[in-house]
Amino acid sequence: MGAITFNLVRDSVIAALHLYFPGIDIYGEEIRQGFEEPCFFVKLFPVSQEQLLGRRYKRNHSFDIHYFPTEAGEGEEQRQNEDMHDMAEALYDKMEMVPVTGGLIRGVKMRHEIVDGVLHFFVDYNFHVLREAVPDPPMQTMEPEGFIRG
Repeated sequence: MGAITFNLVRDSVIAALHLYFPGIDIYGEEIRQGFEEPCFFVKLFPVSQEQLLGRRYKRNHSFDIHYFPTEAGEGEEQRQNEDMHDMAEALYDKMEMVPVTGGLIRGVKMRHEIVDGVLHFFVDYNFHVLREAVPDPPMQTMEPEGFIRG
């Protein structure tokens, strides 16, 4: 795999949602006023990186994918909850493997909950990265001075 950046992972998650759920609007990082339901809102949080050995690091990308269903009419709250659970089922399936440049990344720690009429689908994408080697500065030459006594 080539260099995978935070934005590339986020863009890959958004692209997968576009691929699997055409016709549903997708918003990144901020929800605009007057958005139309149904829609997704993709929030990347928290991201961490830990050094494993030398230039090898482990990156952890956590996502909260919000799904706003079509607004429920009078007495349709039960159907709206069913719609959100159906969407959660689809997200478990479709977001397990997400294509990125040069390969796939696997979603782990998937879970969901419904809060105030919004589905929150949580998924982490964790993988190893190898940072570029930074060349050591060239050593300067030293001129010998003096002598060794024997």
